[in-house]
Amino acid sequence: MKTNYGRIIDKSIHCNDKGAVFMEASVSCNMIEILKEPNNEVLTKLLPCSLSCSKPVEEYAQIVVQANIFKCGGIAISLCLLHKLIDGATFSCFLKSWATTNRALLSLDSSPNNMVCSDYKSFSSLCPQANLLPFHQKLINNNNNEVVVPSSTSTRNRRLRRFVFRSKAILDLKAKAKSSDVPNPTCVGTLTGFIWKYAMKVADEYSSQRPSTLSHVVNIRKIIEPSLPEVSVGKILWGTVAHYSTTSNEEFENLELSKLVSLLRKSFEKIKNKDYIKELIMGSDKGRSKSVMKLVGEINKWPLSNYYFCTSWRNMNLNQVDFGWGKPIWIAIAGDSNELMSNVIVFLDNVLDDGSVEAWILLDEKEMELLEQNPQFLSLHC
Repeated sequence: MKTNYGRIIDKSIHCNDKGAVFMEASVSCNMIEILKEPNNEVLTKLLPCSLSCSKPVEEYAQIVVQANIFKCGGIAISLCLLHKLIDGATFSCFLKSWATTNRALLSLDSSPNNMVCSDYKSFSSLCPQANLLPFHQKLINNNNNEVVVPSSTSTRNRRLRRFVFRSKAILDLKAKAKSSDVPNPTCVGTLTGFIWKYAMKVADEYSSQRPSTLSHVVNIRKIIEPSLPEVSVGKILWGTVAHYSTTSNEEFENLELSKLVSLLRKSFEKIKNKDYIKELIMGSDKGRSKSVMKLVGEINKWPLSNYYFCTSWRNMNLNQVDFGWGKPIWIAIAGDSNELMSNVIVFLDNVLDDGSVEAWILLDEKEMELLEQNPQFLSLHC
């Protein structure tokens, strides 16, 4: 089944009935077998396509969906999205709209007030044909001004793994994250600092890479003036950049969580500056390009091999999406680890809605093994 979603041609979308693809697949096991021991290699088999884009963007659909039907009758819906247009908020809006439409077709929800309507005009009229966040796809090498793809910076095998942090562990970490700079650490800021700390430690143990950079994606819909509705379609994001470096072995060994959380908070404060965002959005093409290159330059301050990319899918209410047969019992990410960008951290709400957070971490395989053996890290993960 295909719908009228269109393909990207240059900086526009052409409606040609080739924009969305829907497929069905039969899975020869019961869903519980996958849920008992979540495994990225198995989950990847449920995806409708490869995550690697080897063809021109014009040849790809915006959305590819696969409904996986298990022997027990359970259904797992998997999606691959073209990130050139779709960010987390747009993805969430699409899912909610689709689910509401499906419930109406099943005569389970006839109220039009529940429909989530996407807004295609607000951002495009404010900032037409702008690609605000290219840095997670392509980065500039400061040495020779060549564009490099982050996933190609390492030829070693990588592994994606899920870690669950219960609410009690998060509260304990928040207490350690507090400082005069950050008296009220957030959940995401605290967990980001905690994971960054131990990711740096295993990287240092494995390959002696001390300086590190962490970039966090930020939804800027509410930061822009006038603010945009959450249903605004587009990749309406910008990135924070935090650096940590020391030449002291003693300082590195005794690195406090509060130090990293403070660095992260300072990087977030910069992006909340209204004048900074106004210049970025409302400025000329030349001004926006300058801002992009400045951001890329900050990311490339130190080697990309010790660069971490973080994004949060929390508070998007994905665990409330109901197609008419109940809310999801689990939400996950998946993909061929060696096709994905290195050193990625993704946060999701646990579907139990008990304050727990899932962190999906992609690291070099050797570094992941060291992380899994680190008693201090594992003591906070269940």
